[in-house]
Amino acid sequence: MTMNKKVFLQTFGCQMNERDSEAVEGLLLGRGYETTPALEDADLILYNTCSIRDHAEQKVFGRIGSFRKLKEKKPTLIVGIIGCMAQEHGENFFKKNPEIDLVCGPGNLSQIPDLVEAIETKRSPRLAIDRLNEEYSLEDVRHRWGSIKALVTIMKGCDHRCTYCIVPYTRGEEKSRSSENILREIKDLEVRGFKDVMLLGQNVNSYGKGLPEGIDFAGLLYKIQETAPGIPRIRFITSHPKDAHTRLFQAMRDLPGVCEHLHLPVQSGSDRILRRMKREHTAQWYLEQIDEYRQYAPEGSLTTDFIVGFPGETEEDFMETVGLAESAQFDSAYIFEYSPRPGTPALKLEDDVPPKEKRRRLQCLLAAQKAMSLKKNQRFVGKIIQVLFESPTRKDKNRYSGRTREFKRVVAPSARSVTGELLNVRISAVADETLVGEIVS
Repeated sequence: MTMNKKVFLQTFGCQMNERDSEAVEGLLLGRGYETTPALEDADLILYNTCSIRDHAEQKVFGRIGSFRKLKEKKPTLIVGIIGCMAQEHGENFFKKNPEIDLVCGPGNLSQIPDLVEAIETKRSPRLAIDRLNEEYSLEDVRHRWGSIKALVTIMKGCDHRCTYCIVPYTRGEEKSRSSENILREIKDLEVRGFKDVMLLGQNVNSYGKGLPEGIDFAGLLYKIQETAPGIPRIRFITSHPKDAHTRLFQAMRDLPGVCEHLHLPVQSGSDRILRRMKREHTAQWYLEQIDEYRQYAPEGSLTTDFIVGFPGETEEDFMETVGLAESAQFDSAYIFEYSPRPGTPALKLEDDVPPKEKRRRLQCLLAAQKAMSLKKNQRFVGKIIQVLFESPTRKDKNRYSGRTREFKRVVAPSARSVTGELLNVRISAVADETLVGEIVS
């Protein structure tokens, strides 16, 4: 066991990375490490990285240079790059950045304590990226960063091959955890008093493929409801449109614990661009799917992802995307400029939309979506809705922030701490994408 050693762990990217980091931290705490928020105090620095967009990678590359000076001051310092960038770049990290000691991909994260000990003993770097397509390896790590909300990985990887996406190459093939293991983890969270559980997967609603027990994602939701009825909120992210179907929508309607929020990335409103992206759906088919979802969850929220400036996207294609957004009336959307990712099929396409034009389209779609989000949120004014409060706001400790079942952010004042409580709030105003109100008895 390592005594009196400190780890600094920073996470970039999605909720999958957050849960991975949480589990890795738990493994290291079990070996005697303590956490530290200060780089200069650390004996071990780990960056859990994301490859899905170039901007996310550049943030990491921009910080690696500082490691050299830190190691000059503390020669025993161990620096590790873990997660998707580690899987993508592999041993090239060692060639370009000799200050890095550990490169560990998502499939090898459970090895980190042993790898660190080996580096300490032999003072030689370690590369671990050979378990990409193996089973989920972080079972039974109970360590959590909070006590209200919990992330639970139910599957990893993706079998879809969208031309722009690097996930299949950094996260591997789809692998679902057994329902027995998932239910054991969620039952433990119920016993510990967690109130909001987010089910995670690169394509969460394809859960069950390849499992001998013959279960799908909707079936898992029914089992979770039966096993842990004391958890008031069950969420999930992210879904692929081709795997969002009637059984899922029925489960969202019928199960009291499953929240009425669906995140369903569409990426483009142009069928021509969707074909170039290999998204496996048309704009019209997507609109029909969300119409069906709204029949089963008429008060539910719908969020999405868009990519603008994909290779070959014309102004007409872009306006079809704007048109789809207006037809769908999303509650909110994550909108990104296309950035080429090494190793993806889209890299072979000419990135022919100028950066200035990408930015213009981004701002145009953001403005349109902002107006739609405001309109959608204004319907809550005057209503009383249930909020799970998560924490005081950063600017005012007497104002508390929380979420509705539809994943709307709500802020309300309180003279006492309401963190972790489910309370009714009367909404009085809308500020950007935040609802503002007063707690009612």
